[in-house]
Amino acid sequence: MDSRELNAVQIIVRVGDLLSERKMDELGQMARQDQRVFEQLVDTLRGGRGLFCFTAAASLIKAGEPAMVSLIEALQDEKYVVRQAAATALGDMGDLGAVQGLVERLGDASYQVRQAAAVSLGKLGARQAVEPLVQAMSDEHEFVRKAAINGLSMIGDKRALPALKRATTEDTEAVAERARDVMFKIEAETAPWWRKLWKKR
Repeated sequence: MDSRELNAVQIIVRVGDLLSERKMDELGQMARQDQRVFEQLVDTLRGGRGLFCFTAAASLIKAGEPAMVSLIEALQDEKYVVRQAAATALGDMGDLGAVQGLVERLGDASYQVRQAAAVSLGKLGARQAVEPLVQAMSDEHEFVRKAAINGLSMIGDKRALPALKRATTEDTEAVAERARDVMFKIEAETAPWWRKLWKKR
């Protein structure tokens, strides 16, 4: 049934059911066609109720470009879970318009938000975020440092190599091992063509 044929109460019930079933594609399609569904997803995101919050954010991705504004605004929400869900969704959305907002969240009070922002910047391949991610490698929380390294791995910019090299000797074993793997990966990917050819011989 087309959601536009439903009244306000039926919309609330239908969206609630689909959120419970985690049917993000269907919710996203409905949100594209019906502003009431879109607004309910935004309200659910801003409500900050755990899994529902993340499901609503993921559904908004499917709603397309209009969701960008709502997700970026949610990065400023007072509830950390809302900021975390928005940061995660923006990485999956693939729009570089989210980079500045995500870079700002690298300084968030919540390590979960900082972690999500670092990974999402990597998913976006945001080369302008290399320096902020390098700085995030000095974060007090190990999860954030590893997320920053993972973000740098996805971007693959050799500007990260000096910081990665330092991390291989100065950080915890888990972070050092990841930094070592990423350093070798970036070195291999950015090596001159003649060096790659020599290695194949």
